[in-house]
Amino acid sequence: MEHTLVHEADTTPDICKTLYFWWIAYLRCSSDYWWICKEHGRCDDERLHRVWKHFGNIFEYSSLLHYWREHAHHLFDSPQQSLDFQHGFTPSEVMGLIDPTTVSGSRHDKLYFSVDRELSREDAMNAFQRIWDQALLTGKRYTQDAPFQLKKLDPKSRSTIVDAYCANVIEDACGKSDPHEPMHRWGGFEKAKFLNIIGKVSATTTETVAFAKKSQDRIRALFCSKKTTAQQLIANAEIGLFPYRAVVPVTRRWTRLQTRRLKHAIAEREWRPRGWILSEHQFLLPHLDLSLSASVLPVRGEVLAAVQNFSALDSSQLGKP
Repeated sequence: MEHTLVHEADTTPDICKTLYFWWIAYLRCSSDYWWICKEHGRCDDERLHRVWKHFGNIFEYSSLLHYWREHAHHLFDSPQQSLDFQHGFTPSEVMGLIDPTTVSGSRHDKLYFSVDRELSREDAMNAFQRIWDQALLTGKRYTQDAPFQLKKLDPKSRSTIVDAYCANVIEDACGKSDPHEPMHRWGGFEKAKFLNIIGKVSATTTETVAFAKKSQDRIRALFCSKKTTAQQLIANAEIGLFPYRAVVPVTRRWTRLQTRRLKHAIAEREWRPRGWILSEHQFLLPHLDLSLSASVLPVRGEVLAAVQNFSALDSSQLGKP
């Protein structure tokens, strides 16, 4: 849901229904964002540095919910919010809200409180803090002034957000699987079939071998387009835009030494080690069980089950108010 207010998504299943979930998921697919976190912000690309400065190290958190509760308000909520003291304030013996019309020389843009004279300074401050915090929770929030705002999403693109992500991760999972495992030999057709992103292109109802080959070629092309879309979404997430697919102007990000160290880290599989999708599943979808799906899948069942859980996430509400 495009305009889901951050305070309304307070559980992992709720967050999964928003585009913000996919924004964070795609950012975690960026090797450059992983590297800037490793480098503690040292980067020559001001666009990427700005995103790191606001989003922080998303790889140091154990769960999406933990990260969400610490960062979501600052990223996706407007810094301007109204305070609701009608519902957020409960009168007590120690502190009360005064009607400004009863105060001589009062102003309409000010709040007036009465405080028990016997109340200590510390207790008064604590009481006011509780009132203020509750008023923030019940007050209205907006997204139009948020530091990072979502692009309006074409309804036809909803499923593409999910499909492209899954195409990206299944490509990596197959490439890093054991050479003796069947999935290691999967091509674009088999991967698309596993993800059920074949769409209207079908190779099952064929009349001739030539027609079957043509259909499979179209399915392979479709899978490749999903992978390309994923790279476009990742590149734009790196500069603070989502879900955008525009070409991102290339600029130098790293010194020569940083570049060599990054390439070495990737070669040594520090970035996306084998089975990394299981860690992503644990971070993003800890509420979904892997054991049941894995039991009916072939070798490396947990990896494929993790991909299936991402693929099965509902995309029908993405981008809706």
